[in-house]
Amino acid sequence: MQSRQDKREAILATALRLFADRGFVGTPTSLISKEAGVATGTLFFYFKTKEDLIDDLYKRIKAEAAQALCRGLKMEKTGKGKLRRLGNNAVTWGMRNPEKKKFLEMFAHSPVVSAGAQEEGMSHFIFLKDIIHDGIQEGVIRDMDPALLFCMMAAAINGLVSRASVVKDPMERDRIIAEGLDFVWNGMKT
Repeated sequence: MQSRQDKREAILATALRLFADRGFVGTPTSLISKEAGVATGTLFFYFKTKEDLIDDLYKRIKAEAAQALCRGLKMEKTGKGKLRRLGNNAVTWGMRNPEKKKFLEMFAHSPVVSAGAQEEGMSHFIFLKDIIHDGIQEGVIRDMDPALLFCMMAAAINGLVSRASVVKDPMERDRIIAEGLDFVWNGMKT
């Protein structure tokens, strides 16, 4: 017999898989419940609406991604080193979590995600703006709007993850990742 926590986790894991595969409209709550092995009423016990389920997934995945991006940052002493580490961490996380990456791509700017969930999700990434701001102050990053630089960096790394994910040869994939991160850095440096 599944515990309450197990049921909730089964719902979230199933919803993630289905939303990434079928989108919001193509994923009725009845299908989530069926594939998670719970009654539809059980789903609504944990999440009052499908939008609440999306919000929970969004906040959870944003927090996980932000934590992954932070790995090893304290070891880096320079703005370039920190951005390179961030980039490598982002690529690694994106390639290891294709469903989560796709979910974030689908719902990052979606009106389905509540403003509160968007705000909480982005709150985990404040450290990135701080790193960019520090790099601007050090004179190693272009003196531009930090939020714009953050958006441009995120878009480039997202594209890099997509490209690297389809390359089967590990050496070729490493080369592409290195070149992509060089491209990101060259676009940001002074």
